[in-house]
Formats: sequence, C-alpha cells, structure tokens
Amino acid sequence: MIRLTDRIHTIAKWLAALALLTMMALTFTDVNLRYWLGQPILGSNEMTEFLLGTVVFSGLVIVTGERSHIVVTLFERLLMRRIPGTYRWLGIGTNVAGIVAVTYLIANYTVFMHGQGNETEIRHWDWWWLGTLMSILAALSIPMAIRAVRSPLKGFEMEETGRGDDGGGPERGLPPRDPI
Repeated sequence: MIRLTDRIHTIAKWLAALALLTMMALTFTDVNLRYWLGQPILGSNEMTEFLLGTVVFSGLVIVTGERSHIVVTLFERLLMRRIPGTYRWLGIGTNVAGIVAVTYLIANYTVFMHGQGNETEIRHWDWWWLGTLMSILAALSIPMAIRAVRSPLKGFEMEETGRGDDGGGPERGLPPRDPI
C-alpha cells in the first residue's frame, strides 16, 4: 500500500501541476486574444472550470497524503488536556469520514448528472465526466488518509513536539502531540 500511495501522490502532483499550467496558459491566451484581436477562445470559461476542478481535487489527494489540511485549533488545548487519546482518533476518524462522505456525494451527483444529460452551454461537453474525475480523485484520497495515520509520506513527517507555532507542544505547557 505504501508504494501505491506514493505513486498516487506523485501522479496527483503532476496532474495538478499540468492542469494549473494549462489553465494559466489558457487564461493568458484568452485575455490577450480578447484584448488585442477582440476574439476570445470559445468556451474558455468552461475549460477553466474543468481544469479548476482537476486542480482542486488533485489537491485533495495531495494534502490528504501530506496531512497538510487546514487545522482549526480553537478548542485544541482544552481537548488535548481532557481527552488526549480520544482527540487524536477523533481527528483521524473525522478526516476519513469526511473524505468518504465527499466521495459519496460527488459520485452520487455525477450519476444524477449523467442521467439528466447535463452539458456545458458553449462546448456542449457532458458534465458527468468531470464529476467522474472528481469522484476518482476523491476516492483516491481515502487510501491516502488511511496511510497517513501511521506511515506519512517521506518528507512530510511531523515532529513529536508539535507542528510549529500553532499553539501546541511542550513549549506551551501542553503534552507533545502525536503526529496524526
């Protein structure tokens, strides 16, 4: 599983980089053609939407594997003092459950869009294939989340004393955090 998730992580990074590069080139070209020649690229907004969806859901795979989601630490001190073991597993369980729920909802909506025959207005592309890509990328985040529980990606290991200056660790009078 470790080799597989390492490969998934690498592919997701390349996919996100390629989609972002394409989106930047498309936007640059579209703006210049619109400004200088008065003829924008037909359907460029639709293409940008598809590319943005690819970047966002590739990013989900990446941040899940690196355990670099945004963390809200409002109640962290209180919970770490009161229920340190439960707090760690609550975070892990919430992460995995959230990703499973997102995958389910996107896959369900994709099936609905396919049944409705929804398509873009200008290029007449079917929306369901973008939903399929997003569903696949969200589903690939599930093994990344499971792997990140015990075996983080190389170069993304957390230190035992906390995650930096976000308010945790022994320097703030709290017990050292387990890397989650």
